[in-house]
Amino acid sequence: MSAIVLHVELTLHPEHRDAYIARALAHKANVNAHEPACQRFEISVEEDNANVVRLYEVYDDEAAVQHHMQTPYMIAYREETAPMIAERKLTRAVMAHD
Repeated sequence: MSAIVLHVELTLHPEHRDAYIARALAHKANVNAHEPACQRFEISVEEDNANVVRLYEVYDDEAAVQHHMQTPYMIAYREETAPMIAERKLTRAVMAHD
């Protein structure tokens, strides 16, 4: 079974950028500490537009993604950051293998 990749592109309201980054880093720490089925969780900021943030997450399988989405810290993260985000685009993919 292929790992599932979540690529989330966020356009932030400029006045919330720093608060969002701090909150996203705390969320990443929660995921890394509590979800062994999360293989990778990275946060990047676009060089030419600091208000565009991308999250790159890799999970073992669909069950791991569903578990992630239902954790109390994920629910809190989504609620707390919703007002900080102007646009959100989620792309799902599967990891390619040779």
